Amino acid sequence: MNDRNIRMLAIGGLLAAAIFLLTAFARVPIPAGYLNLGDVGVFLAAMLLPADIAAICAGVGSALADLIGGFALYAPVTFVVKGGTALVFALLWRRLPGKLRYLALLSVLIVPLGYFVYELFVAGAYAWADLPLNLLQAVIGVLLALAVKRVIRKAAR
Repeated sequence: MNDRNIRMLAIGGLLAAAIFLLTAFARVPIPAGYLNLGDVGVFLAAMLLPADIAAICAGVGSALADLIGGFALYAPVTFVVKGGTALVFALLWRRLPGKLRYLALLSVLIVPLGYFVYELFVAGAYAWADLPLNLLQAVIGVLLALAVKRVIRKAAR
C-alpha cells in the first residue's frame, strides 16, 4: 500500500467517524425522527475523497448513526441513499468542467427521493410529510459542506 492510499484510508476513516458524529449528535428531534448535520460530512467526503471511498464513508457513517440511534429500520436505506449521494456528487464534481460542476448539486435530490420511495413502502402516506424535511436537510448539508471546503482550502494555503 502506497502513501497516497494510506492517506486516503485515514481521511476516509476520519470522515466516516465525523459523518457518524454529525448524524448521531448534531441533530434536532422532530416527531418522525430527527434532522441532522450528517449531510455536511457526506458532501465534504465527496469533495475530498475518491468517489468510491466517499460513498463507503457516507454510507457507513450514516447507517451506523441510525443503528445506534434507534432507527435500525432505516440503516439499510440510509447506507444506500447516503452512499449513492456521495458517489454521484463526487463523480459529477470531478468530471464536470468549471461552473458546470455545480450541476453536482442536483445530487441532493437523491436523499429525499430515496427516503420517499422507501417510506412509501414502510410508512405509507407519511412519506409525503417527510419529503420536504429530507430535501431541506440535504440542501443545508451541501451548502455548509461547500463553505467548509472553502475554509479548508484557505487554511491549506
